[in-house]
Amino acid sequence: MIACLAIPYFAAAVERRHDEALQPKPLAIGGQSWEARPIYAFSQEVAHRGVEIGMSLRLVQVLSPESHFMPAAKTRYSSASGEVIDVLLDFSTLIEPQEWWHPPAQKTRQPVTAMARALPAHFCLDLEELPQREALPLAQEMGRAVRRETGLAPAIGLAAHKFTAQVAATVCRAERALPVEPGADAQFLAGRSLDFLALESSMAQRLRLLGIYTLGQLTDLPLAALREQFGSSIAPLYRLAQGEDEERVAAQPVDQREIVQLVFDGAVDDFQTLLAAADQLVKELTYRLRMAGLHGRELHLLLEMEDGALRRPHVILLRPTAETSHLATAVRELLANESLDGPVYSLQISIGDLSPAQARQLTLFDKKAVPPQAQRTLRNLLAKYRQSSFLRVQTVHADHPLLERRFQFYPLTYDAFVA
Repeated sequence: MIACLAIPYFAAAVERRHDEALQPKPLAIGGQSWEARPIYAFSQEVAHRGVEIGMSLRLVQVLSPESHFMPAAKTRYSSASGEVIDVLLDFSTLIEPQEWWHPPAQKTRQPVTAMARALPAHFCLDLEELPQREALPLAQEMGRAVRRETGLAPAIGLAAHKFTAQVAATVCRAERALPVEPGADAQFLAGRSLDFLALESSMAQRLRLLGIYTLGQLTDLPLAALREQFGSSIAPLYRLAQGEDEERVAAQPVDQREIVQLVFDGAVDDFQTLLAAADQLVKELTYRLRMAGLHGRELHLLLEMEDGALRRPHVILLRPTAETSHLATAVRELLANESLDGPVYSLQISIGDLSPAQARQLTLFDKKAVPPQAQRTLRNLLAKYRQSSFLRVQTVHADHPLLERRFQFYPLTYDAFVA
């Protein structure tokens, strides 16, 4: 079974989570109303005014003049997506995040499907051979966990195939789950719009001229006739419309990271203020590492400048660590080596290549390992009591099958010359 969690208008949802004052406002994200650049994201209220992907901010102002215009906090959206993935990792490691919450690159000219029009974040999970009667309560628990841990409300589609699960998640309401019975994919998809397929504009126009508006109407036609009209590129889309999607979840290796971030109230152009903020973030980061019993080795900084530019200095440490002083020094060096030519809007610090912290057994009677003060205390105790109250452990046969034969205890005695 494939579970797909969809959070529509993802960037707007993250902004409203960050600032509750934005809850009642229609949001236009990506700049100010007088700018000619394309809009980056928007909320559902703005979409209902006719705003679509690719429109300029000036046109959005005409269609939805009551919108609240604001810059895009791209790092905030990426961090929120990472939060959702961290929650879902407790249920499956086979996760394919699909970041449709920002417009596709203009150079790609890929058709925008009905699934992407709401600028959602999709998270597809492969539940493998889990039967639906068990997969459904698991998917519902995923939704509850995501709401509880991130404050974001996903809609959940559940089906035997990835495409069907994505469509189900798209048409489902938030905080609900829509399961599709195995074998019922074609029936479920039949009444759905043709816009769910990634059709080229010319192909979509020709199909509509033929009176084909739904997936069911498409599959009612013989594939051979469609091939004659549209070529071989129609065949995979035809199979999707039939619910015969064989594509599996393209799970990417998840790079587990600990991430902390600070968005400044106003852009910071004072280097000492930036260092002080970095020190506080490092303290929070090391606290999380110690609570999780982890050490990290790859240290990454992400600085978003006031003009929207991103700086990504990073360093690989010699050995994994969770020491505040070591990480703070490394972060300060990265910031000092980065030529900042403008105010900083936000600062994010993340650490990857995480590994379990290695516990180290302290040796009480090895002079090389024992602090001088402990050595003096031990000598004073031996001098006072003379009788051997302390034992030294020495390895005798490290590979002996009997544990008690691997070590030998020797009494520590008072030595006046050493004392």
